[in-house]
Amino acid sequence: MNMKRILSVTAALLLLLLALSGCGGGAEEAAEPAESETETTETTEAAETVASDVSLQELADRMIADAGITDAIPVSQDALMKVYGLDAGQIVEAVGYNASSGGAFPQEIILVRAADADAAAAVSDAFTARLYDIKTQAESYDPDSATLAEQCQPLLKGNCVGLFFSPEFGQLMQMFDGAIS
Repeated sequence: MNMKRILSVTAALLLLLLALSGCGGGAEEAAEPAESETETTETTEAAETVASDVSLQELADRMIADAGITDAIPVSQDALMKVYGLDAGQIVEAVGYNASSGGAFPQEIILVRAADADAAAAVSDAFTARLYDIKTQAESYDPDSATLAEQCQPLLKGNCVGLFFSPEFGQLMQMFDGAIS
C-alpha cells in the first residue's frame, strides 16, 4: 500500500513537471490574435464590471498564505489554457498554482476573470470537467483525492471563476466569495 502511494505521488509530480516543462517561454512567444482596439476595450470594460478592483494574483497569493500552503508553484498562462481547456480569447485574467502537498494529485488553485458571462460559464464547465477527470483517475488508487474531487466545485461569481482542488477548499471558496463583489 505504501509503495502504491509513493508511486502515485511520483507519477502525479512527473505529470505536473511534464505539463509545466512544455509551457516555457516568455511573453514574446505568445501570439495575440489581431483585434481592433474597440473590441479589446469593450471586452475589458465588460470584465471590469465585476470586481474590477480585485487583482486575482493578489487574491491567489493571499489565499495560499492564509491556507498555509507552503509549496505552491505558479502555473503558466499557457499551461492553464492547455490543462484546463480554456480559450485565451475568453480570458481577461488568469492565475493558477499547484502544490504537491496533499494526496497523489497536486492541489490546484485557479482563478479566472472571463470576458463575459458566457465565457465565465464555459470556464466553470471546464473546471467541472477537470474535477471529474481527477475523480475518475483517482478512484482506483487514491480514494482521498477522488472524494476531494467530488466535494470540490467551481465557484462562479459574476465573470470570475475559481477552482479549488484542495483540502482547504472551504476556506478558499469563502475567501474568493468575499473578495469578488
